Parts: sequence; structure tokens; C-alpha cells
Amino acid sequence: MRRTVRAILSVAALSAAALLTVPTGANAAPAVDTTVHTITNHAAPAQTDAYWTPERMANAKPMTADPAAVPAHASVVAPGTPRYVPAVKPKAAASLAPSEWVTIGRLYFSIPGNGDWQCSGNVVASNNRDVVATARHCVMNIDTGQTYTNFHFAPSYNRGSAPYGWWNWRSMGWRIDDRGPGGDNAFIVMTTGGNSGGHIVDAVGGSGLGFNWATNSYAHAIGLPASLDYAVWCEGQPYDGPSGGVQIPNCNGLSGGASGGAFIVNYQPSDGSAMQTATYFGTWGDSYFAYYRDAAYQVWAGAQGA
Repeated sequence: MRRTVRAILSVAALSAAALLTVPTGANAAPAVDTTVHTITNHAAPAQTDAYWTPERMANAKPMTADPAAVPAHASVVAPGTPRYVPAVKPKAAASLAPSEWVTIGRLYFSIPGNGDWQCSGNVVASNNRDVVATARHCVMNIDTGQTYTNFHFAPSYNRGSAPYGWWNWRSMGWRIDDRGPGGDNAFIVMTTGGNSGGHIVDAVGGSGLGFNWATNSYAHAIGLPASLDYAVWCEGQPYDGPSGGVQIPNCNGLSGGASGGAFIVNYQPSDGSAMQTATYFGTWGDSYFAYYRDAAYQVWAGAQGA
């Protein structure tokens, strides 16, 4: 089942120590910290704004992941401590219901030497109110170690329209504990921006988060396939997939460009308790999602403290 989605969920802040730190400095080029596996951008936001001309956006290619090397059997993953970050409303529209909070959006980026690309992302809970969740293969190549750049994000993007404006990046982090598709989680910290010139969570809200949550909860998957250029969703009963991820049967709408989309459980509740528990990796057989486990929590905790 596939439908258009205009608005999704919201976001809340969780008080947690930053388990990763994001490097800082005044270098002109991005600085990579190989200990904590983050990268910091030192380009001015105006430079990124100027880079993303309408022509570059129109020509950006949809990112897909190659699942050819994925094992054909489900992995047994030791459960960690369940962690829950509840959803909250955007400051600009405190009267909105949870089902009206728009957070899914288009993520543009550049691969040095290999052109411009597009994925999806979702605004999520963070103390700094600046964090977007996406897929690791939308921020770097885990096989070569190459990191990407020029991240440019619009929540509630729809066929070229960005009603809340665009945000640029200041840092990002990704999982390194699992190099397979089950570890395909990343978080990007945005600069202030958009039409309001403020924090992205304040402007549009974002989704709650669940780490080490049960993998068998009925779920909705939401992303922005490049072929349609608007958000679509599917739903179903997930099952454990290979490499510690989860899959949804007959979830056919999430093609290239939907990478990094959100896997949501407890969708559209009246109490705002819906949460993202995984990110979209790709499709072979059924759609596959990299589940949020302890390592994803550590990366997110570092991002929210940046």
C-alpha cells in the first residue's frame, strides 16, 4: 500500500550526556575525527545556499544502496536497553495535532568527484533542536571511508516546493560498529536556517525516537522517492531481516531517493508517542530498514549535544 503523506510527526528533547563529541576549529575544509567518526563543516551557510542552484537540484541523482552482499539469513542481535524519546510540537504551531507535524524532507548532497545526489531525512529529537536522521550511505561510503558534503535539507519538501525553507549542515556522525546494512544509520546536525532563520525543530517539529525497541511492532515507512518527488508511505507488519535489520513485506513505493526515510511505529497517536526506530536502507525482496540499537543511540547523543 502506498499513499501520499503531507505531515508526519514531531520531536522532543531528551536530556542525555553527549557520548560523542563533534570536532571544532577554523579550518577551511571539513575536519574528520577518526576516533568518534564525525565530520564538521566549516563552509559558511551562504556558500551551500549558493551551490544549490535549481539546475543542480534538478540534476541530482537518487541514491540507492547495493544489497548484493547481504546474507540471506536473519542475524541474532542481542537486545539492548530500550530508550524512548517522546514527540513534541513545533514552537511555531503549538496547537497542531501529532498527525499534522511535518518532518520528512529532501536531503541533497555532493559526493566529491561523483556529482550531486539526493536522499530523504527526518527531523528528530535533540537538545540542540537541530538534528536530522538519515541513512549512513547518504553521508559516507562505509567501504572506502569517503565522506560527502554540501548537505542541504528541506522538511515537508513536495515536488520542488520547500514551504519552510532550507537548512544547511554543520556536522554529522554515523555508525561504525556494523559495516553491513544493519548499521546504516546516521544523523546530521543542521545550522539555523529556513524561512525563520531558526532551529529546524522549532520551525517544524520532528519525530520521537526509539532505540532497542521491539522489532515486531506494526510500522509505517515514509520517504521521498526521486521518481515521484513527493513523500509516500507504506505500512505493514515487519519481520527480522538479515544483518540485524527489519523488513516490511509488499512495501514497494520506496525507490531511489527514499534512502534515509523514516520507519515509524505507533503512527499518528493522539498522545504524540509515535517514534522513529529505523532508517530505510534499500529493497531486495522486501524493503529493509537499519534498526536503531545502542550504537545508533550513541551517534544521536553526540549529535544532539553538538
